[in-house]
Amino acid sequence: MKKRDKCILRALLENGRLSYSELGRRCGVSRQVAFERVKKLSEEGVVKSFSMSLDADKLGFAFQAYVLIIAKPEGRLRSELIEFLMKSKNVRRIELLFGRFDFFLEVLFQDKDEMTEFLKAMQSFGAVERTETFIVYQTLKEKQEDPFLGCFADEDCSGNRKESRRDG
Repeated sequence: MKKRDKCILRALLENGRLSYSELGRRCGVSRQVAFERVKKLSEEGVVKSFSMSLDADKLGFAFQAYVLIIAKPEGRLRSELIEFLMKSKNVRRIELLFGRFDFFLEVLFQDKDEMTEFLKAMQSFGAVERTETFIVYQTLKEKQEDPFLGCFADEDCSGNRKESRRDG
């Protein structure tokens, strides 16, 4: 990946609301070049989307949970379950897993009754053999961009390698 693209991606991860003029200034390119690079990175699928982050608690979602599912291997039953999960307004994320569990869900609810109803409905599907639910009581870190920022940390926006210093 080109150094200027890394710079552009890092700058957008740090502040996705940067204007193309400011993005270009930070990365040492013109506004038009910044625009074209973002467009190209989007077309290539490197940039999937631009979004904002909302505070679930402040919007009334008091219950966040993670649900692990062991499912029967029958394709039709799994398809019905996946369709239910994809349409559910409470499901933020669905991951298919290798290992003991087959599905990992991240879910949000306004209260425990809403969560209970969702879990009952989900467990009624023939594909569901067993579930394990973990209710979040406190989030200590929520920085989805950190791993990506780390991969761009060895260079500053001008493409110069940063000096690494270790106290020792």
